[in-house]
Amino acid sequence: MNRTMLLIAAALTVFTLVLIGGIASYLSVFAPATAAPAEPAPAATTTLDPTVEALIREREAAYQAALAEANQRLAEMNQQLAAQQSQNTAAVTTAAATPAYPVSVEQAQAIAQANAGGAVLMRAPELVSLQGAPAYEVMFDRGAIYVDAQTGAIVANTVTSLAQSGPISQEQAIAAATTYLGGGTVVKVKREYEHGVDAYEVKFADGSEVYVDAYTGQVVYAKVKNADQREHDDKDD
Repeated sequence: MNRTMLLIAAALTVFTLVLIGGIASYLSVFAPATAAPAEPAPAATTTLDPTVEALIREREAAYQAALAEANQRLAEMNQQLAAQQSQNTAAVTTAAATPAYPVSVEQAQAIAQANAGGAVLMRAPELVSLQGAPAYEVMFDRGAIYVDAQTGAIVANTVTSLAQSGPISQEQAIAAATTYLGGGTVVKVKREYEHGVDAYEVKFADGSEVYVDAYTGQVVYAKVKNADQREHDDKDD
């Protein structure tokens, strides 16, 4: 009986395999062919109107030009800002490095103008080193005068004389004398020889007298009243 059952099972297995093979053959013969994937349709090409295209290009060029100009202006502003910061730093450094001396800039200028012979001041005095000593360089239109920053003495005078062009005027003499005294009210001016020099005698209301060389404009002699009303003489050696 077992043998019979095995034969029946084998027969069923063979039948099943034959049936499956037949179905597979049928499907392979009669099944519709698989369609090849369709190629994508070419994209439609859009053609712009030449006028519109030219306008777009023109606006693009204008935008690029404006952008370049803005970048250039920004770079220039950055350069100016950097230069200003550098100048400010240099000014602060110079101010911090400049020591204080007994003679101030204003005093040095007054001393130089009193001995400049009517020359025109070109700029404010600058502190320099002259032969290793601190001095103020006071520039005029006809030269320079160097004033010792410690004592106020004139250590060098390169201002050219006005002798070739004639004597100075009374107004110039008054200006030189007033500058020498640092102010005052002039009551009388006359021209005379003082200590062998052709000079203007400039008298002030407080009794002071200043003699100014009529050709060079320099103070050659002075009688100055001090705060105690005591008279003392100053001579230009």
